[in-house]
Amino acid sequence: MWIVVCMLACMGAAGSARPLAGGAPPDPAGTEATTPAFAPGDEAALIARRNLRAALLPAPPAVPDAADAGTNPIDRFLLSAQHQADPGSAAWVSCSDAVFVRRVYLDLIGVVPTLDESARFFASTSPGKRAELIDELLGRSGDYADHWTVFWEDALASTPTNSNGGMATHGDYAGFIHAAFAENRPFDVFVAQLLDPALPGYKKPQRGGTTGGTVRAHLVLNATPTDTLQTAAAVSQVFLGTAMKCAACHNHFENTEWPQRRFYAFASFFGPSDLEVTRCEAKTGKVIAPAFPFAIPGAPSGAPTGEDARMTRVAQLLTDPFNERFAGTTVNRLWKRYLGLGLIEPADDWREEWPASNPALLAWLSHDLIASGFDLKHTIRLIMTSRAYQAAYEPMLEEFFDIGEPRAPRSFRSPSLRRLTAEQLIDSVRVAMVQKLEPPKRLLRVSESTGLARSLGRAATRNEVSTGRSAETSVVQGLELLNGDEFAGLLKGGPLLDRAVACASGDEAASLVYRALLCREPSDAERHAVVAYLGEKATPEGVQDVLWAVVSGPEFQFIR
Repeated sequence: MWIVVCMLACMGAAGSARPLAGGAPPDPAGTEATTPAFAPGDEAALIARRNLRAALLPAPPAVPDAADAGTNPIDRFLLSAQHQADPGSAAWVSCSDAVFVRRVYLDLIGVVPTLDESARFFASTSPGKRAELIDELLGRSGDYADHWTVFWEDALASTPTNSNGGMATHGDYAGFIHAAFAENRPFDVFVAQLLDPALPGYKKPQRGGTTGGTVRAHLVLNATPTDTLQTAAAVSQVFLGTAMKCAACHNHFENTEWPQRRFYAFASFFGPSDLEVTRCEAKTGKVIAPAFPFAIPGAPSGAPTGEDARMTRVAQLLTDPFNERFAGTTVNRLWKRYLGLGLIEPADDWREEWPASNPALLAWLSHDLIASGFDLKHTIRLIMTSRAYQAAYEPMLEEFFDIGEPRAPRSFRSPSLRRLTAEQLIDSVRVAMVQKLEPPKRLLRVSESTGLARSLGRAATRNEVSTGRSAETSVVQGLELLNGDEFAGLLKGGPLLDRAVACASGDEAASLVYRALLCREPSDAERHAVVAYLGEKATPEGVQDVLWAVVSGPEFQFIR
């Protein structure tokens, strides 16, 4: 069967790349290869080139006149689209302060707030206290960077070791990522430093010893043609939101945008020389010169010679303001991270035939990100201060992406439930128990793989790039949460347990536990159940059982 499939794929491999929807925009520089904007340089030159190019971008879509949506442009775009689809639709219902404070702490620094932190927020009478809290948490640079480091170590397949079974890994990027997010480095600079050897801040390859000598560990692996193709596929997935990998062997079966030659042309940027096309494991003798897969107006044609020069060029093209896939993918990742569902879905498979659910909003946010100097905190703040982000979770309004109906509209009238990552869950339990965040003890700094962390989705080793962890439950996960010694051990000892045991009544203990874990008071039914279980006097064992019951429940396990 596989032979037949490969034969059919090879027979259809003569197709050409489809142009971008709407065709290529006019050349903004009025020139091609001689434009000085694409000359090698340092980070300052990169920023100057970006600003020069950004000034030539066409104007973004106009923000709709939707006064009932408020002043945030995001809400205006969304509500305008909602009213066009359903003139009678209502605006968002705001979430409670208890939901908001837990949501924003988990989203920005990856842990629940302490009792003192949530109490301080509840006590504030400032009408702008939500925006003030967002700014406060964005200002906690180290904690903010810790939370982002988890995502980007997965996305770059970062690993502490330089080789695995004699094969080169992608190397250790933890320190590089953390430093970039702690200083809020412009995102285009961060990405360029991963790829461009001409930049002083370039993340250099690491050398690792193996039984057969040394290997070169880096995001860009190109020791073999297969390595080069896998590198190109990873870069396109992570930074262009585009799935090209299926075109490595033959024309993409499902997406006609990706004939094999188009993918090989992109991959040739990453190799020491032009790639020879291999179709279904058979060499063709056809060598493909580098060519960027998307039209970049004003960019030089062709590619320079030499591996380093090509990497410089592809980094420039990748991060160029006229590359709509780069800014659009970046915005979409932020949107999906904070609302649970992307404007583009699947987030790693952006296709012309599956447009964004709100193309005007995506275009406006992309333009705004570029205008801000690729300041991620700027866009994050804009998203989090929107009514859409601060809306109450409504199960009947929650939306999902259905691969069977990829064009189904999404209005974002309710955020989607998001399962806590292993790091968020374990770190949050620790914060709740000791009532302070201890950065050195956060899970991202624990290199050993444990059964609990693996059951919650943290990979034992990062062998491939990943921009999202599975939210699926499993039998192993259930067993770890129900019977695992590691999970139970998190609930033994600490100020929270001591305070709960010292409470004068079960009612008071119930209030303390629910405020520490869920940022809210227990309901009457919950309070009654806790009091009935603890009896007249709380014991350490009894309180541990109550703590376990709450952290094992869905409300704690999800961001809602």
